[in-house]
Amino acid sequence: MTTFISFIIVLGILIFIHELGHFMVAKFSGVGVEKFSLGFGPKLIGIKRGETEYRISLLPLGGYVKMVGEAPGEEVSDIDRKKSFTHKPVRYRAAIVAAGPVMNLLLAAILLPVIFMIGVQVPSYLGNKAEVGFVVPDEPASRAGIQSGDVIVGADNKPVKNWQELLEEMAERPKEPLKLKLARNDAVIETTIVPEPTAETGAGYGGMYPPMKPVIGDVSSGYPAKDAGIQPGDVILAVNDKMITHWAELEDIIHKSGEKKTILIGRENQTLTFEVTPKHNKDANIYLIGISRKDEQVLRRYGFIEATAKGFTTSVEMTERLLAVIKGLVLGKYSLKTLGGPIMIAQVAGKAAESGISDLLSLVAFLSLQLGIINLFPIPVLDGGHILFFCIEAVNGKPLSEKFMAIAQQIGIALLIALMVMVTYNDLFRIFG
Repeated sequence: MTTFISFIIVLGILIFIHELGHFMVAKFSGVGVEKFSLGFGPKLIGIKRGETEYRISLLPLGGYVKMVGEAPGEEVSDIDRKKSFTHKPVRYRAAIVAAGPVMNLLLAAILLPVIFMIGVQVPSYLGNKAEVGFVVPDEPASRAGIQSGDVIVGADNKPVKNWQELLEEMAERPKEPLKLKLARNDAVIETTIVPEPTAETGAGYGGMYPPMKPVIGDVSSGYPAKDAGIQPGDVILAVNDKMITHWAELEDIIHKSGEKKTILIGRENQTLTFEVTPKHNKDANIYLIGISRKDEQVLRRYGFIEATAKGFTTSVEMTERLLAVIKGLVLGKYSLKTLGGPIMIAQVAGKAAESGISDLLSLVAFLSLQLGIINLFPIPVLDGGHILFFCIEAVNGKPLSEKFMAIAQQIGIALLIALMVMVTYNDLFRIFG
């Protein structure tokens, strides 16, 4: 029940804000609004105020604002002509259409700083001294001569107090030399690291990790670890007789090979042995057994100025990741099977609600940003498609033909339906296999 209620709340907020944008700019532009609906299909409840009927409809997967003279070719009386959408100048129509996604972007921009002021869960190690627990072979830290046990105390003649500061320094310097000062035993050593850009965001990455116990946090269904009987809370002690002291060591062994592995596990006061054969993941092109590490989290709150800055940075990073994923889908780098639909959103909303208000607001902000950006894409049916048509009309000095518009809309609707069917199938496949 919590999942369903959370889903309705999250979706309701996104739809309401989006349609409110269209509604407010339409009213401001002098366009008459006949209906303001949350949801599609048959009306559940409604109330009329002035010329507008405000209603909640049966199907919650969207909403709409019905304006006077909205459809091309629609007959409009002389009285209604002044408030007809179609008869307004192009700039007004474009502004009305753009207002929906802009409101979604604005909602995300407002929520993100609020979330950081309420407090977010972050890995506890970020506040710890920058002690190196594991160095990935043949990556920047390894090439710089950094070793397990080193403590990074300075970067470019500035002191480094914790992992947060070190990661930020490396993130800002992809492919650029960064001088580091290390404390090793009783000596202070200087070296230079050249962080590599990550594929997802392009931020600098050093190839070193803090001390990280190999404790299992979650075990995924449909993978070998779950089938073998491995449980959350288990501690990985060894793989194929090689002692494991760090989670990254475990990943390095598992990800590279699909050969059967003998895993020694500590569980309460027992030592258990399991045999698992890693499963190949085509999307990531690595082998997995279906486990994730247990992270110790702490609640961190930020002041208004810092929260605003972090909110802006986070929105930029989220936008970059979204565009990178879309590019990957178009180029075939990522599988369409990774896309989720309403069922996945409902599941995530339910988990977010159980985790607290901060996680739920984070989900709303993330989805609102996605909705705003995707809606601006120049695809028929989406707001961006309408804006493109208005731009063409402004250049040509006349609207596109009704026949062309109708065909474009039909193509857009067909694509949208195909996408909905596909993501719903993906959701069901994840549940039922």
